Amino acid sequence: MSPLPEDVQLPSGWVCKRIETDELVFAHGTGGLEVEATCVDGAQPLPFELTQCWEVTCRLRARESASECSIGRVTTRAAAVEALRSCMEQANRLVRRDGSTDTLTPGAIAGEIDLRGEIPSPTSGRDTTHRTTLRH
Repeated sequence: MSPLPEDVQLPSGWVCKRIETDELVFAHGTGGLEVEATCVDGAQPLPFELTQCWEVTCRLRARESASECSIGRVTTRAAAVEALRSCMEQANRLVRRDGSTDTLTPGAIAGEIDLRGEIPSPTSGRDTTHRTTLRH
């Protein structure tokens, strides 16, 4: 396990679910909301040389299904930690504003995240891919 830097404090209501050298996962204490950063290799050609990057994702699990939103990719683990922290803070702001987690969605969280150290996409704009899956 590779710990987070000591100066990283999780926002209220969030817990560390898993920390590995290539994966960081945090979960909101109420409900199935998770934010995750996974280290991926640079298999897809980018306009510059890069051997690895971090994919940042927000996921909401509800019974047999999950809604997921890819927020983007960043170049370093430190940028991934900062992006996850931004996701957690945004989720907390939305809960405070609405007074409930009922309207919280990965897309609502992702829409307000400004990634630092973001890897430019070959297409214009940031890739915020939304997926809904059913688990059997």
